[in-house]
Order: sequence, then structure tokens, then C-alpha cells
Amino acid sequence: MKPIRSASALVMLLLVASLAAAGCGGIGSSRGTNSGAGDDDSFYRANNFDTALEAVRGKVGPGGDILEIRVEARRTNFTVRKGKTEPATGSSARAADGGDLRDFDVDVVGSGSLDHQSIPASDVTAAALTRMEKEALKRDPGAKLGTIQFFSLAYDTGLQRPEWEMNVHGRLYLANLDGANFHSPGEKAGTADDPDLTPVESNAIRLGHCIAQSNGDVQKIQRCQKKFVQ
Repeated sequence: MKPIRSASALVMLLLVASLAAAGCGGIGSSRGTNSGAGDDDSFYRANNFDTALEAVRGKVGPGGDILEIRVEARRTNFTVRKGKTEPATGSSARAADGGDLRDFDVDVVGSGSLDHQSIPASDVTAAALTRMEKEALKRDPGAKLGTIQFFSLAYDTGLQRPEWEMNVHGRLYLANLDGANFHSPGEKAGTADDPDLTPVESNAIRLGHCIAQSNGDVQKIQRCQKKFVQ
């Protein structure tokens, strides 16, 4: 079973009402957050997301971190910090001018350290979105650009790695930081191929299966241990 994302249990990042004051509550009309998902300036297109991402990298500097990203068709929100001792801040980009960032306040609530929830800004790539979009389409022909609801990225403290979420055509998918290991929640749970297991955990399951098939043969058991025990 996939561990519950526990980042919020340690340090919860809250977007304050100033987000709306910064002009991020809408795009000058009543268009919904997913309106225009397939448009040329949609943030679901990697080149547009990359424009906003580059602007954020320039803002936080080479040592800057990303704490959370929320990508919607017309708006992308970044929660970031410039250095290891700096507080969390927010930047929002809007479609049609992705490089023009607008600031919003972030409140950090709870105990814990942001160090354990940070993703180097240089590690995040726009290509991850394209990779996930292709994988989703392979699984579901209806999972086209216009049916994407959102992408979000945060550090999963349970899995101890960054993880993307993608909601498309009414389905939720998960993926690694680079868009690889694309899967549904709970996929292959309880097996050695569970994408949410660490290599040590996967090998432990494989070792158990190997020993179970050895019928008590000492030499076979030793071969199992040599193969799966690091």
C-alpha cells in the first residue's frame, strides 16, 4: 500500500489570502482552472511550463529549492525558498505570460524541517509533464491534453522522494520526479514490483519467494541470499 503523503503532517504550507490579491484567483473572467487545457498557452504544454520554471529558477538562484508545484491549465503556483535557511515564499505564473511571476505569502504550520521536504529547483524539468502525458495516453485513449485537471509535485516524506501527481480524464496517476515510474495508486501493491517500494523492500519480497521455492535445500537458500541480500 502506498504510504500516505505525510509532508503536511510535519510542515504544512498554506497559501494565504494574498494569493487572490496578487491576481491569481482568476484570469480576468469566469473561466475555470481547467478551461483552455488544450490551448497553445496552456501550462500543460511543456514549453509553457518551462518558461515559468526558468523564471522561478532565476528567482531562487542556483541553491534554491522547490517545496511544492501546482500546475493548472491557466495558472502554475510554486512554493519555494532561496536558501537552506530562508523562509518559504510563493510565486505564481499565468498563461500567456508564464515568465511574469507574481508573489504570494506562504504560512508554514507545524513542526519539522523544510530540509526534508525540499527539491532542488535544478532537478525539476518540464519534460516530466510530457512524459506523463504520453504514458497516460497509452493507458487511456481519452486522456488527452484537454482532459487534464492538474499536475502537482511535492516531496513525499513517506517514500523519501519527490512525487508527481497527475489527474487526467478522471483518473489519478503518480510518477517520479522525471516522470518515470508512471502508475496508478496501489498498482502492484504487495508484490516485489510495487513501484512504491524501495529496492531493499522489493528484494526482501523476492528473497522470501526464492526461499519458499527452495524446499529447504541449503544450497538453494544460500543462492537466494547471495542474489537478493545486498
